[in-house]
Amino acid sequence: MRYLTALRAVLGAVLFSAATQAYAAPCLIFVHGKQTDTNTYTSYTAARNYWVNGSNDFIRTATKNFATDFYVVGYNGTRPYWESQSAGEVANEIVAATNGVADGGGNSCSTTYAQGGTFWIVAHSMGSTITDWILGNNDASDPNYNYNGPYDTVAQRVSMAITLGGAHRGSEGADAVCGNSSWGCNWVGSWIQDCDDATYWLRSANDVQVKTYASAPAKNIYLTGGYEAIFGASACLSGEDDGVVQYASIFACGGSAGTSYNNSNVCNNSNKQEVSGFFNLDASHEDHSDERDDSDSDTRRQVPDGIWTCSGSPCSPNTIVQSSMTSAEFISILY
Repeated sequence: MRYLTALRAVLGAVLFSAATQAYAAPCLIFVHGKQTDTNTYTSYTAARNYWVNGSNDFIRTATKNFATDFYVVGYNGTRPYWESQSAGEVANEIVAATNGVADGGGNSCSTTYAQGGTFWIVAHSMGSTITDWILGNNDASDPNYNYNGPYDTVAQRVSMAITLGGAHRGSEGADAVCGNSSWGCNWVGSWIQDCDDATYWLRSANDVQVKTYASAPAKNIYLTGGYEAIFGASACLSGEDDGVVQYASIFACGGSAGTSYNNSNVCNNSNKQEVSGFFNLDASHEDHSDERDDSDSDTRRQVPDGIWTCSGSPCSPNTIVQSSMTSAEFISILY
């Protein structure tokens, strides 16, 4: 039998009140990924629909049919991850959520930070990069401390973050869109979208990567992502990938962002882009879109230092640990 490691031990105090040891479900704060227009910044409906595909609804599933409090963040996904309308907006909205302010759809965290509430960030794609930036620039010793928002307050109030298909080390897909890959990949990329400012800053080159401009995250960031390739696009990505982001980035690996990894050998928790703060969960047979819209209930596999156990011991990397489970369902069993 395959089980999740005892999460209350693995995730530690984030699941409990330090004073009472009484468990309470966290309020989930959802941060979407990159956009080609400003709709999610100007429209709550667009930000909410990012997580929906037809009758499939990531937020509904992750919150156990809305039994858990949640807040949906909207920001300008066409801007670089570090700008005021992206990271600044996200930081301000997270603080608002922890104060009990409602999002554009009237959803709010019923227990505020002042009342002892617990808050988890759930971020997809570029939302993960923004999370790295905020949590890695929360202290006066960090390179971009409180650059355009209350990063220190966010780091104080959130307990942890879970990232889905995170572009922690940039995307080789963005390299192709911006003409920095092979001729064939550049040609394919030119048909996908323009190299806008957000895409430029999501390339895999070190001069744009968040690790160059931030320290280790103040709160732990837990990593999961997909290994379902997308025909054509995945040929331009190294190793396993979700069709948009390669494993070296999804799992925040140190070394080259273009290293070819799979479920058996992707970097463990001791070989991340920062010396601390990044931890593997597992991998899902989902593509980049599936990860955030609850539309593909498929296999999940263990990765090195992953969270699943088999007969009381950590499952071997690449072991199938679930035969049919979306990432939204996975998050719902973490609390």
